[in-house]
Amino acid sequence: MSLVSRVVEERGIATVNVSTGRDITALAMPPRTVFVNHPMGNPFGRPEEQALQREILLHALKLLESCEMPGEIVDLPYDWGEPVKTIYELDFAFRPSAPDPVTGKQPT
Repeated sequence: MSLVSRVVEERGIATVNVSTGRDITALAMPPRTVFVNHPMGNPFGRPEEQALQREILLHALKLLESCEMPGEIVDLPYDWGEPVKTIYELDFAFRPSAPDPVTGKQPT
């Protein structure tokens, strides 16, 4: 979305990204972003948390007015309530093994 945001901004429409991947967002440099430390795919929180969803949306909209420099990332204080796991920490996660030394391919 960061790249799309830059293209939209070039057309004169202000954008704000709501990110759950701070490191990726910093590399992609969208015009302005609020970061929420939630699992990927859940930037506004759990489905029934309407008050939290509204707060995050309002923070994002306020950043349109208050952003002082391009590429600004504002860290929001909201917590998921339990540790956020990476894909490698999940029970069903893909576990890469060493590639074949000859072909470089992963074993099947």
